[in-house]
Amino acid sequence: MSEEGVAVRRARSMTRMRPAEYSRHDREQHALGYATEDERSGFEHDVDRILYSTQWRALAGKSQVVASAELGIYHTRLTHSVKVAQLGRRMAERFVREYGGPSPALVEAACLAHDIGHPPFGHTGERALRKAMDVIRGGPDPVDSFEGNAQNLRVLTYLAAHKTAKLRGLHLTRACLDASTKYPWQRGPADGDPERHTKWGVYAADRAAFDWVRDGRTGDVRPVEEEVMDWADDITYVCHDTEDFYRTGLIPLAALFPPPGGAGAESERELGRFLDYVEAKRSRLGRPFDRGAAAELLAEFGRWWIVPAPFGGRHADGVEVNTRTAKLIDYLTGGISLDVGGKDAIRYGARLVVPEEHRQLCELLKELLWCYVIERPALATQRHGKERIVSDLLVWTYESVDLLPPDRAEELDDHGDALRAAADHVSSLTEAQAIALHRRLSGASLGSVNDNVWI
Repeated sequence: MSEEGVAVRRARSMTRMRPAEYSRHDREQHALGYATEDERSGFEHDVDRILYSTQWRALAGKSQVVASAELGIYHTRLTHSVKVAQLGRRMAERFVREYGGPSPALVEAACLAHDIGHPPFGHTGERALRKAMDVIRGGPDPVDSFEGNAQNLRVLTYLAAHKTAKLRGLHLTRACLDASTKYPWQRGPADGDPERHTKWGVYAADRAAFDWVRDGRTGDVRPVEEEVMDWADDITYVCHDTEDFYRTGLIPLAALFPPPGGAGAESERELGRFLDYVEAKRSRLGRPFDRGAAAELLAEFGRWWIVPAPFGGRHADGVEVNTRTAKLIDYLTGGISLDVGGKDAIRYGARLVVPEEHRQLCELLKELLWCYVIERPALATQRHGKERIVSDLLVWTYESVDLLPPDRAEELDDHGDALRAAADHVSSLTEAQAIALHRRLSGASLGSVNDNVWI
């Protein structure tokens, strides 16, 4: 069957399988013969289907910032997604009390699904897959490649399995798929909008599914549930990942945010070093940076978010960390509101309003992770190794499609794109699976005939 025929068949199947739209009470009319006594709403079904999928479970073995096997109690993509979902639901519950929507279950489902397409080694693996696909194709593809957000939609609508063999994907509601799509466009050419070339939410092969999800909308406007999910993602990232690396001594929070009267020469040097990093980075990216305003914002933040000393591992230190994290979450969620304009506070009837100083502070706290952790030389050498593993696996699988597991081989018969099948396979692996499979295929360690490294 042609690619166009496959896409049309998938779009028709989704129309049969899923509720037409998000209603005020988010009730789903079940078309598959589910028991009538099942009182779950359509969005509660979405939550459960995501939680029970193998792709969501695999996030336990995928990086948030450092490798999932790194010694220490670091967040993985799974624990990150759980906390995004918890925070997103709490914000939605508050909005229901204040505005009558959006659905907390829908926001929770979108949060759970927002990273489900991430490959092993997080953004490092994502970049490696993109580069390797470009090399195989003989140059950068102007409209398609690998992108974790586009892979989310592919997992949810095509790769994942539910209860009906004839119809692929998790059979999620249109609203859930829409709310979990952070970049509602296809990849643009390299000489166009840089954001559209580096971040996008749908592959050409999944365009029919995307068009069904967007229901004829051609603009870039996003539903309010996606905006709540995205803000919950940002807050969780800066709060819990900063906490991880403060505990391990990599981010010097005690020097950056000392108690009143404790800001000596060392603290000033550390703050200057951090601001130098941010200024140089923004300059490279062609983005404006007001150093004075940033310093003032951090100083104001530090007046109430005080870090008295480096983490010492005592019970009292753990209490202080948890207290500061809670205060930061309260601050970043406390000033938000919805602009409903007289409409229902669901989907395209509302916009999330976040105070500008909250967004600016969040962006600065993200830079702490880049300055002190992600761009450390030790992590840079690890990135090189991770990229090599992912790139090699993609090339080897593409060149020998008999290495594909049975489900990916069946999909190759369905859509006929060997490179996409190889990318789907490699991106589905946990980091332990990717390392073991790379050692096996390279001959470094053959393992055992009983190994099932892709299951």
